[in-house]
Amino acid sequence: MGSDADDLIAWLHGQWADALRQIELFEAGGVRAILQMPDGSTQEITSGVLAHQAENVAMFERIIHALTI
Repeated sequence: MGSDADDLIAWLHGQWADALRQIELFEAGGVRAILQMPDGSTQEITSGVLAHQAENVAMFERIIHALTI
């Protein structure tokens, strides 16, 4: 593989690791995601963040696998 592909794979590994770290932080309960709306109201979105990061982990794993086979 060329350098561009290797760079892409390295970037994907970094994104995968970041998504796993976010899952670890939010699952532990020490970090919560709160969305503040323009009107000042807030909404708890931690479960949505967790679901999104789990999807990211799976996607990055599939792409890395496809690029390295």
